[in-house]
Amino acid sequence: MDDGSGIDVRVLHVDDEPSLTDLVSVYLERESGDVDLSVTTSSSGADALDRLREEQVDCVVSDYDMPDIDGLEFLRAVRSEHPDLPFILFTGKGSEEVARDAFRVGATDYMQKNTGTDQYTVLANRVLNAVSQYRAKEASERYGAAIEALDSGVYSLDEDGHFTAVDSVFCDLTGYERGNILGQRFTDIATDGSNDLSDAFETVTSRGGTDTERFETILAPGPNADHDEILCEGHLAARQEGDEEPGVIGTLQDVTERSRHRERLHYETRLKDAVLDTSTSLMSAEADEIGTKIEWTLQTVGEVSDLARCSVYLYDDETNVAVQMHNWQKDSCHIDHPRRVALDDADWLVERLNRFENIRLHNTSDLPPEASNTKRILEAADTGGFVSVPVVSKWTLIGFIVFDVTDVGRSWTDTEVDLLRSVGDNVAHTLARQRREHELQRQNERLEEFASVVSHDLRNPLNVAKGFVELASEEGDVSYLDRAIDGLTRMDTLLNDVLTLARQGRKVGDTEPVSIEQVAERAWKAVETGDAELVVEDGLGSAQADQGRLQQAFENLFRNAVEHGSVESSEESVTALTNGSSDRAVEIGSSGEAVESGSAGTNAEANRAAEHATDTSPPDNAVSDSSERKTVVRVGPTGTGFYVADNGPGIPEDDRDTVFEHGHTTSESGSGFGLSIVESIVEAHGWEITATAPEPDLGGARFEFDVGGVRSEVEPRFSLSDD
Repeated sequence: MDDGSGIDVRVLHVDDEPSLTDLVSVYLERESGDVDLSVTTSSSGADALDRLREEQVDCVVSDYDMPDIDGLEFLRAVRSEHPDLPFILFTGKGSEEVARDAFRVGATDYMQKNTGTDQYTVLANRVLNAVSQYRAKEASERYGAAIEALDSGVYSLDEDGHFTAVDSVFCDLTGYERGNILGQRFTDIATDGSNDLSDAFETVTSRGGTDTERFETILAPGPNADHDEILCEGHLAARQEGDEEPGVIGTLQDVTERSRHRERLHYETRLKDAVLDTSTSLMSAEADEIGTKIEWTLQTVGEVSDLARCSVYLYDDETNVAVQMHNWQKDSCHIDHPRRVALDDADWLVERLNRFENIRLHNTSDLPPEASNTKRILEAADTGGFVSVPVVSKWTLIGFIVFDVTDVGRSWTDTEVDLLRSVGDNVAHTLARQRREHELQRQNERLEEFASVVSHDLRNPLNVAKGFVELASEEGDVSYLDRAIDGLTRMDTLLNDVLTLARQGRKVGDTEPVSIEQVAERAWKAVETGDAELVVEDGLGSAQADQGRLQQAFENLFRNAVEHGSVESSEESVTALTNGSSDRAVEIGSSGEAVESGSAGTNAEANRAAEHATDTSPPDNAVSDSSERKTVVRVGPTGTGFYVADNGPGIPEDDRDTVFEHGHTTSESGSGFGLSIVESIVEAHGWEITATAPEPDLGGARFEFDVGGVRSEVEPRFSLSDD
């Protein structure tokens, strides 16, 4: 890499902290290996620009946050005078926005400062790679034209178009021996469609024709050729008067790669336009259009790039899988991408995505032996080659996009991969915006609910309390104060519930695997349940949850069941309940002690089969007179989660879709926020809750929690919000 002056690479390091520039200089010069690397320093962007005008520099390493002009302004100034000079933004004030802006302005690379000295080895490698690529590009542009000229074959034709002489370059180019080609007509070695060549020959040999004529033709390979058909460009010129023999002199050059390069540039231009169009569409999409716009983006990019399929996968940390959220595939492609991919089965792929790498594969067989599990997934999907790009938000990997073809040998250029990475970035930003808009909408809804409570729900008990206090004062009857206290008590209940929603809303803290049974039992002990009974079935298992918020959801459901259930106990209802389950049951009374009951009966399967029954009337074996039985609540497992059911009055089928709305209550003392709080906690976990048909042996309300699956409106592994 020596430029003749004895120094291989000259680096200009710009930073307003002199001690740091000295440290970086020492490490860069030491970590450059066999390369003679020299570092000069500058403490400001203005001084660095003067140095660039006076000194030879091979690479610029610059900080971002500087007093006179920041790193991006300095980069713009450098690019105005040195469009291709390697420039690495090396900054401690890093962010996704800074990195994106740096690359848009024209940064060669971006690196964030960390602690420790290993970072300087990485920085030295990036500097040397950037300089090497820059010099290779310069050499290619400088000598490309001369090399093309040297590759031209020369030949001569007689008046009838037969070869009379060819040089060695022509023979190497076409694959013909000189002895075999002489005497043949030029058009004999061209494939069908050689009209361009014939027209050129007739033009230069006719009277009044031009002196030279350009043509393109496809030549069939000769016996010694190591290639298939090649696209050639040539020129024909009539011999000058006075030559011994009339005829034509010609040149021939293989332009197959040039044509492919031209087609590639045309394709990359169309792909850039498509990425720009889709990015504009995603940025302007309304919240309810985002899913459709993402899939339109995949379709547009897939059709321009002639892909077979495109899929957006997001991570579900609870099940350690990547779930397909959006996809597109060509009509002629009959094999779908898998809906779910276990991360353990794609560890080779995931390891690289976690480093935010773009992954390209020309052929599935190129995978290394340690990627055998990834290879099985790709072969099952009939993938020939693919590009996979990470979907990143707030410097955290939340998923990836796969662009693939079913044919092997697809060549993916750097520009193409970079553009597909831009698609991934656009999708990530769009999902983040969707998340922020959803959260803003929820916050606005909570504000409206709060305003409704303050303006209406709180006003009524306030007026009641005020009125009875005035009556007590006017008439001297303190019995009115009891009625006033009732109003104040209801106000307290309303305030507690509405503040719970306003402060916590649909947010959860750190989640961990928690026992559903244990959380339910703790919640029961925290609620005033009187002589009500809790039965907990076996098989509840665990779920990834915020234990405190999940317990709050159970408490609200239990309180709701007790408040709406009967107050008098009956042994018959408990006996019928425990005999109706084949699982172990836990009964928790008002003392708060859990007692294990024996297994009895074989009705569990019948109970499960009747989960979705629509008859809300009590079964024959249940106690019909609700005034004679105690409230019983049961928690049991389902195929996708668990349920909470009671033997209270139940929920009419027409009301099951509205019971979670704020203000919905059938109790004069209820706030109407209890079930709404439950729903907000469930949604915060990415789960679903529904009011379903009652348990056959209970006949009351039943709420089913679905804790499986990943829904598009919930970020399945990481929060995509930028707040």
